[in-house]
Amino acid sequence: MASGKGFLDLVDFFDRWPEERQKLMAVVKTKSLTDEEAELLETMILIMDRVGPADLQN
Repeated sequence: MASGKGFLDLVDFFDRWPEERQKLMAVVKTKSLTDEEAELLETMILIMDRVGPADLQN
């Protein structure tokens, strides 16, 4: 796991995605974002959900 707040690399981010996803969804639910920002973040989450181990090779 990465030290500090950052990620070691893309694989580290992928491994930590389930917990990071929950954090991002919590932000969306706070209603502190504009509708446009919330839609953008939700779309980015859906895209990240489609990434799998085969996408991380090379």
